[in-house]
Amino acid sequence: MKNLPLYLLGMLLCIYIMVMYTEPAFFIVVLVMAVILILDLLLAIYLRSSLEISGEMSGNFIHHSEVIPITIHIHNKSFLPVSHLRIRISYSNKMGGISRKQWICTYADARSHARVTFNLTSECCGVLRIHMEKFRAAGPFKLFAFSVKVGHTLEIPVFPYIFPVNFEISTKIRDFIGESDTYSKSKSGDDPSEVFDVRSFHQGDRISRIHWKLTARADEIMVKEFSRPVGYPVVLFFNFSQPSREGLSKAQVRRQEAEILRAMTDVIEAGLSMSAGLARAQCWHYIAWCRENMTIERHAIESEEDVYEHMGRLLYAHPHIKISDPRAFYSRTWGADSFCTFLSVNTNMTIEKDGEIYEERGLDRDTLSGENFIL
Repeated sequence: MKNLPLYLLGMLLCIYIMVMYTEPAFFIVVLVMAVILILDLLLAIYLRSSLEISGEMSGNFIHHSEVIPITIHIHNKSFLPVSHLRIRISYSNKMGGISRKQWICTYADARSHARVTFNLTSECCGVLRIHMEKFRAAGPFKLFAFSVKVGHTLEIPVFPYIFPVNFEISTKIRDFIGESDTYSKSKSGDDPSEVFDVRSFHQGDRISRIHWKLTARADEIMVKEFSRPVGYPVVLFFNFSQPSREGLSKAQVRRQEAEILRAMTDVIEAGLSMSAGLARAQCWHYIAWCRENMTIERHAIESEEDVYEHMGRLLYAHPHIKISDPRAFYSRTWGADSFCTFLSVNTNMTIEKDGEIYEERGLDRDTLSGENFIL
């Protein structure tokens, strides 16, 4: 509608000339301009009610820094083409950061289904929320344009990269016994709730472990070996702590939000890569992080498939207030005896092991892939 004031000004000028100088030709000009004005108003209203807008993502599995193709579907039900159509979209990462807006300028032929594709890029992992707020359809002369709310939203998961990280697991961790419903297939233990094996009696075996039914059938004394519970000796904690915003200006807060979002991406990538490395080393463990309400969410990892299964949950994580001692924070909920080694991947680009700095050179692929971590 930016053209409307100039159009009305020109129309008033023609009326002034017609009245002052009694030029009959200007009467025809004013009449034509009035008809065009009314016609454009009616057509703009008609076209506005004849459009339907929706969207979809063209790709499948998207990593951060990759191009995200978004397709907008435009259904024009009118008998007239829409030559001046603008669609406003906003997009933001659900983990945090600022929301950005942009206009998409396009057109739609009469009685057609049109498609327009535009590309976005997210430098950080997380869930990218794309909201089609409204479209603005103008009449053929661009004098009138009316907006209509769309309200269509897409949520696109943007995944991190997982790179190789190598671990050497110590005997202390291998021999850790924890509370579990899963038992070792290679070592016996002292849990009477599950029988590991039945064997011949050896000197020093307890009488209470004799399997009397099998002994009665066999020609020798048979003894039960109990099972060994397999625990989760390692906890891998994703520490999404963010610095205090007290005393910061709005510009500084926005800058901090962008920085913490990039830091969370590094934490997720490094943490999941370490989790996959522990799984390859056959070290069962927990991954854990804080929810927005400061309660702990944790999941058991027994194989690499478990890492990929729970990866999507981390995309909905949020930054939280600073946790100065992640090990103590975790222990208050689950107890200090429930694990053997505690690893914390932090937004200050360090890794802690049992409260002490374990890696401080960064969380990038080049730093972690070249190391052989010993636990």
